[in-house]
Amino acid sequence: MDAASTSRRTARNRRLELVYRIGLVLKGVDGLLEVVAGLLLWFAPGMLRSLLAPLEQVDADDRSVRVFVAHVAGRFDSDLAQGPPVFVIFFLLSHGVVKLVLVYCLLKEYRWVYPYALGVLGLFALYQLFALVRSPSVGLALLMVLDLLIIWLIWREWGALRRASTERPLADTPEAR
Repeated sequence: MDAASTSRRTARNRRLELVYRIGLVLKGVDGLLEVVAGLLLWFAPGMLRSLLAPLEQVDADDRSVRVFVAHVAGRFDSDLAQGPPVFVIFFLLSHGVVKLVLVYCLLKEYRWVYPYALGVLGLFALYQLFALVRSPSVGLALLMVLDLLIIWLIWREWGALRRASTERPLADTPEAR
């Protein structure tokens, strides 16, 4: 293998590593937002309704964007007006906490968490597929594609960590010290 192809491969690996890290951070932010929304639904559903109200009057140049945002915010607000179902609160809180824990453990590179992360995120992707089939939307399809990309990047990172641990000389392992 020549130096140029090794350099290209290294640059590609660095870009994928950056995408992986950014994806994990976005998953963490998503998990935090889910926890906050779950807590607001539980303790102050009126506050969440008032926070969503400005979304219904978003001022965008593209009418389709305004209609989409108003529809999503309006549908969410009408769901809230009927009172927060326990399932939604439980789903948001559990989903958010699981994401936060997984993101923390993956950023710390705890090897034992990778198979669990793949399993849990795979189950979340299956649920998204079910929701997409029930109520197709471009937004949900894009979120699912992004989640599948994150799952692939986690799989890739796990493989790289396993390869790195088998390539490390025995003298560098904690057991050898």
